Amino acid sequence: MIKEFKLPKAGETALIEILGPQDLAAVLELQEHTRAALPEGHKMFVLPQPESYFRDLLEGKTGLMIGIRAEGKLLSQMALMGPLTLDQMIDRQKLTRNEIEFHHAGHHDQVVIAKSMAVHPDWRGNELSQHMLEAAVNSPLAHGADHVFAQISVDNVRSWELFLREGFGIIGAGVDPGDNKPRFIVQRPTLGFSLHHMQSTHGVDPAEDFAAIMRLTQREALIGQIDKKEPFRLAFYASADMAVAWEDTGTAAQ
Repeated sequence: MIKEFKLPKAGETALIEILGPQDLAAVLELQEHTRAALPEGHKMFVLPQPESYFRDLLEGKTGLMIGIRAEGKLLSQMALMGPLTLDQMIDRQKLTRNEIEFHHAGHHDQVVIAKSMAVHPDWRGNELSQHMLEAAVNSPLAHGADHVFAQISVDNVRSWELFLREGFGIIGAGVDPGDNKPRFIVQRPTLGFSLHHMQSTHGVDPAEDFAAIMRLTQREALIGQIDKKEPFRLAFYASADMAVAWEDTGTAAQ
């Protein structure tokens, strides 16, 4: 067990723990039930995965899975895949099938990837996603890596807001070639981002300005955060730790 806490809405005591091979059936059931409950246009929020994907995680071959239980039931789960080098993550397409320029991580940096978050629809409103993400980024697996990454649908506002409030930043954006839906790539360095105080761009609409976000993160290497003055919009900051040489073309080079 990682920790226990009271569910604010339901009142029961919940346990956060690392799941094992004995939990495979419950993991598959929760994954399917969560997906089935989503509206048709939101099913990409919980992508389908084969049984072998979860079995390898539960057996510790490709990472680990964190779960929350109450009343003996598995209420939520998420995977941490890795560790991998950044190059391995890119080559094996473990995060995105787009060609993303990862400006804020080195080729041989160790990374883990947060994936496959699922919350049972009957237990929403109990801060389960927040507790799982906190447990994930504070796990030995994450602390042993240089960065934690995740990919999130732009339409999944609650999810990317959660990640940004937990110290992640939007460092890439692309349209998934499988379903042609826009995705954000978010990153959290183990020691955190060091950002310039003044934002370079603010008031960016996540959906309407998606093409601009692709340019801001790829060409200008800016990092997206929640805009403090405009809810549901983004502000983009330069990294204070990144040495950038600006060429005449406006392209950032490390």
